[in-house]
Amino acid sequence: MEVNKRDELPDVATLEIVVRPDVGVTSTREQFLQDRIMRVIAPVIALELHPRTLIQIVVQIVQSGDTKILNTITLSASINATYMALLDAGVPLRSTVSATSIIYYTAGTSDSSKAKVLIDPTRAELEKIEKDIVSVHTIAYELKGGKIERLLLSESVGSFTEDQVLECYDTAANICDETNRTMREAVTLGVQQKSRWREA
Repeated sequence: MEVNKRDELPDVATLEIVVRPDVGVTSTREQFLQDRIMRVIAPVIALELHPRTLIQIVVQIVQSGDTKILNTITLSASINATYMALLDAGVPLRSTVSATSIIYYTAGTSDSSKAKVLIDPTRAELEKIEKDIVSVHTIAYELKGGKIERLLLSESVGSFTEDQVLECYDTAANICDETNRTMREAVTLGVQQKSRWREA
């Protein structure tokens, strides 16, 4: 869309991301999400192809998947949803983006070395283990040609070891690769459904 003169950039498009909460008014939590989504999405959009325009992304949280102290599910879901929205809108992209959330928690033991792993948990799963959560990791990768290209985001909260972080990166790479394939299949199916009228 047309950009305000004060925000206009002569050589690239202006990118704006707005996160709206499921209830209430925008708070620092939404500002946090906006900043992190911007860090992940901005590098993969070919902004130079649309100078002096505005690409505006509005992330509307319908129902927060997180507990009050976490942003992990909301952040990873927002990144994946934003990428899909950009594809659907036909915005030129340099590569693919995929994000996932990994949680370490202790169930029935106080030994953090025996922590269990939960990947992309639901809100119900989070509520069950909320008191036992040791650390939370949200990781996003850039993919090109179906292969991991580089790490775009690594947000970690809690107590964890270097080995656990490295394990997170490996696990997240596999999950993001799988998520990427799922998203590509969904896009392919969507294009086929939109093209059915041409076959009639």
